[in-house]
Amino acid sequence: MIKFHLQNIKKGFSLIEAILSLLILSGSLAIIFSGFEISSQLNNYANFESEAAFLAEREIELAKSELLCGNLKADKNKKLNSRFRLKPGWKLFTIVTVPDAEKVVRLQVRVTNSDRELQLESFLFLPEQGENKNG
Repeated sequence: MIKFHLQNIKKGFSLIEAILSLLILSGSLAIIFSGFEISSQLNNYANFESEAAFLAEREIELAKSELLCGNLKADKNKKLNSRFRLKPGWKLFTIVTVPDAEKVVRLQVRVTNSDRELQLESFLFLPEQGENKNG
């Protein structure tokens, strides 16, 4: 009689052990798959930042070139839209400020795509337009 009870108790312990091991395994799998989801989100954001930085740098360099050539005047704060074709849902604009007391123009480009945004700034020393270059 006593042997019969001990055998039932051993079977019960193995069932509890199996259930606990399944719980631990399912918890581990849930953590691993949530890590994959977070990794995917971070990868998408890194791709956005990379492309947005490229677009912003291109706009800044174009605006600097136009300012130095005289095609764009920094006489008042200007908000310029992108001069290049963008992907659907992407928006880009450049703000060119008036030169400050040290003749420095601030260029600010903001790139947005749905809920993501990247802002890039640069500065350009811009001597007066009427200044004589020969001395």
